[in-house]
Amino acid sequence: MINRRQALLAAAALPVVAPGWAESEGTPSWQSAAALPFATQEIYPAVHGGRLYVAGGIAARLGVPYFTGRCVSFGVDDAAWRDEAELPEALHHTALVSTGESLFAVGGFHGGYTHIWRMRQQVYRLIAGSWRSVTPLPRPMAEGVVTCSPDGLVHLVTGQSPRGEANRARSDHVEVQDHLCLDPADGSWRQCAPIPTARNSATGGWLGGHLVVAGGRTAAGNLAVTEVYDPQRDVWYEAQPMPLPQAGTASVVLSDELIVFGGEIFQPQARVFSEVWRYSLAEDRWQPLPAMPIPRHGLGAGVLNGRAHVVGGAIEPGGSGTSDAHEVLSLS
Repeated sequence: MINRRQALLAAAALPVVAPGWAESEGTPSWQSAAALPFATQEIYPAVHGGRLYVAGGIAARLGVPYFTGRCVSFGVDDAAWRDEAELPEALHHTALVSTGESLFAVGGFHGGYTHIWRMRQQVYRLIAGSWRSVTPLPRPMAEGVVTCSPDGLVHLVTGQSPRGEANRARSDHVEVQDHLCLDPADGSWRQCAPIPTARNSATGGWLGGHLVVAGGRTAAGNLAVTEVYDPQRDVWYEAQPMPLPQAGTASVVLSDELIVFGGEIFQPQARVFSEVWRYSLAEDRWQPLPAMPIPRHGLGAGVLNGRAHVVGGAIEPGGSGTSDAHEVLSLS
């Protein structure tokens, strides 16, 4: 019988990488960058056209929260943020994803004061400088992992959906195993193999043609579980769990490894994480990286010019302490 590591390596068809990455790549380090134009959390940014886009979220002004549809982008050429077309509605937990040709905003919650947790099934596409409605999700979804695969399909994995007809309160929603794929060419959504572990507030990315989903939580608490999707076989595999059960994280893919930032936990003691981890699929191994200077959850991240830009989030568990921080991680 083969063990989990052998099964992953066989499925991924990747070579084993010898230890010693730190010596070959130099010392990872953090530095600060231009702050977001507004403090916001519960964001899912994406890099599109060489710029990091941030849209929506639960923003704050003078410590007072509000819901926003504002969209801004950051580029390294001018090292500055600029305003982009606003979303058609105020949304939080809406996930941005770029296929290279198009930028989409998928699902999330309608940020209205009388229905803060009304989940949406809308999908918007940025076309000619404005956001336009395209084929909606089969049902309302939020807090899932939304990525673009190497073949240009948009994948939405796990998260939450309404458990019944009610869709207004936080308690109306439940974690799902759904795995949906959008073909941007014809706008059609199709079902792919469901993820084994349903959770919300997980994170993930594509490594070697495989989708890695890590962490997250359910009503029972945080999870450390890591699962890997093989699109050629349309199957999921269990991988090495995260060193800590973290939820409300952000991640990027750098050097063919998944880098996971921050997060929060409520049980047994509420706190925000500063921990940063890198996962190698070839080795099925998690390793630590230098901690975030400002611990945050509900944050976002993207890669520009080979460096990870980590933005926004909150410095306290829950909805308080919304931040405009912008920090950059260099691996060498």
